Amino acid sequence: MLFAADRFEHVEDVIVPAIRKGKIVVSDRYVYSSLAYQGAAGLDLEWIEKVNEHAIHPDLAFFIDVKPEVVVKRLKPKKSVMENLQTQQKVREVYMKFVENGELVKIDGNGSVQEVAESILKAVLKGFGKAV
Repeated sequence: MLFAADRFEHVEDVIVPAIRKGKIVVSDRYVYSSLAYQGAAGLDLEWIEKVNEHAIHPDLAFFIDVKPEVVVKRLKPKKSVMENLQTQQKVREVYMKFVENGELVKIDGNGSVQEVAESILKAVLKGFGKAV
């Protein structure tokens, strides 16, 4: 509930005013992160969507896909329950459902930073009807 409340405040105080000024808003994680992590923890996805219904639906959203084993290895020093292999596998499964239904564009996150950035740029240009 705290994530949803924080998101509500952020949407009202930051995102909506920026959009009204004609700005492009880029956000990290956002609603899909709550859906993936809370869904992986066993909460009902419909309920999570309901408590986040105030969130503006993005024009374009990405899932930067990295193998769960790599995620755990990268996060090893933190030792959070959300960062174990089983949880990361479940998180990826939830994200992949959104990829499969067209809500998220999957980006291969296993390449170099430059390769991932180029893939995102191509997807943005394609998503907004620009020649790639």
